[in-house]
Amino acid sequence: MRLPQKMPPPIAAVALLALLLAEAPAQAEPATDPFPATFADPAVPLLQLPTDFRARRTSANLALEPGKPVELFNATGAGCVRHLWFVFGEKNLDDLSIEITVDGAAAPQINMPFRSFFGALLGFKDYHLDSAGLANFPNFTVTNDPLIPKEASPGWNLYLPIPFSHGCRIRLLAGSAKNGAAMTDWQQYRHEVNLTPLRLYAQRNLAQPGIATEPFPIAETEGTGFLAGYIMGWRQRDHGDMVFHNGGTRLLLDGQTDPHVICGHNVEDDFGFSWGFNQYQTRWAGCPYRDNRGRTDQDGVYYRFFGPDPIPFRSSLLFTSAARPDDYEAVSYFYKVPASKAPPILTPQSWQVIGPFPDGNDLEAFKKPADDLVRQLSLGDWPGKVAWGEKEYTTHQLAAKFGWVRLEGVYQTRTAYPRLDASLYIRGIVNSPSQRPATLHLGLDNWGTVYLNGQHLAMLDHAEEFQTVILPITLNQGDNQILIKTNNRMNRDRHLWAIHCAVD
Repeated sequence: MRLPQKMPPPIAAVALLALLLAEAPAQAEPATDPFPATFADPAVPLLQLPTDFRARRTSANLALEPGKPVELFNATGAGCVRHLWFVFGEKNLDDLSIEITVDGAAAPQINMPFRSFFGALLGFKDYHLDSAGLANFPNFTVTNDPLIPKEASPGWNLYLPIPFSHGCRIRLLAGSAKNGAAMTDWQQYRHEVNLTPLRLYAQRNLAQPGIATEPFPIAETEGTGFLAGYIMGWRQRDHGDMVFHNGGTRLLLDGQTDPHVICGHNVEDDFGFSWGFNQYQTRWAGCPYRDNRGRTDQDGVYYRFFGPDPIPFRSSLLFTSAARPDDYEAVSYFYKVPASKAPPILTPQSWQVIGPFPDGNDLEAFKKPADDLVRQLSLGDWPGKVAWGEKEYTTHQLAAKFGWVRLEGVYQTRTAYPRLDASLYIRGIVNSPSQRPATLHLGLDNWGTVYLNGQHLAMLDHAEEFQTVILPITLNQGDNQILIKTNNRMNRDRHLWAIHCAVD
């Protein structure tokens, strides 16, 4: 029997290697990062934040002396504060303020009373607040331990993100001694990240009391950003009607670039409630405090965060509420690009207004020319009283802002509600260095008859909602008078009665 010959060693080695490779599992591909590059913030979904970070916590024990600022957080580099928590042994925090500065800004983006920033308004007793942006947990525990305050201040929580590229500093300042603690949960970005240019701002406004003919300011800013939310409190002083009957809120947006509006329905409706307020809370809207002493004697606090429906602005934001002679306090939270500014526009800086005239409820009556009145109103500055027929009309002065002038508070049928059956005339001046062709950008709701230097220019029917038109004009050298007859009817922009005017 002939035995098979042995394979030469090199051939045997190659065969063995091929056998091993055939039986070996395929090598796994390099692991990929399981996280997306950015994620939408849960409280502010329009804000996209990086996921390449280290989770950090900075804790601080607080011993505040009167008039001496205490720094509880100071980070350099890029990051984002995700959660702030505070507790104090002292109950009275009315003289405590908070200051937040990011990226070395010349002025803090946030600087206001501590309780107001965390949604405790008008000095009301501490209440539970549970929203997407703020959460407060009052502590009313009574113990026999002398080291535990019998009625300590709440646990204060902020969940609105505070992104920063170069650094973030948070300080407290008190008018009297206070002891407490703080935790700052934040994200420290590992490498160069593509961080949003938007930064958190907050504004506070207070009126004690409000003025029925003047809008109560909630937020006012220019630049590019979006409104994230606001919280508002009222204390009823005028008992002639329910606090809810005030006409609601109004947002006048992008007066320099793209004038458009959002008009409220009524105060409780703007927060998603019906027939007044009750103490319900959700992530996006709620009423954390209400003291109902009767139909016309109530106090309360309500909030609205715009997570699912953010309100962007590209050049400016004017956010106001109609007011009554009650106490108001509001804090708004918005994000904007710090260096962004609104482009300048040519617009009347102030307007004169007279009325009401009884022809605002019928289009044909509204259209009928009152040539003698137009000639009289086109002569120059109006005196304090203007006579027409057998009646004398009082002249009102209104300041413009970002090209907007608001008319709903001038003539009212009842507190904070504008007239629906009348018209009025408004007059503004623009100056031109030379005679030249130009375009008039005019936005209004309802009807409008427009005159330039005493000459009829256009009749506008915007009965459905606020609209903007572009009208070719010729400006004279020097002052040019724009005269507008306008009215207010119920339409999709409920009770708006605002005009925007700009000249190219």
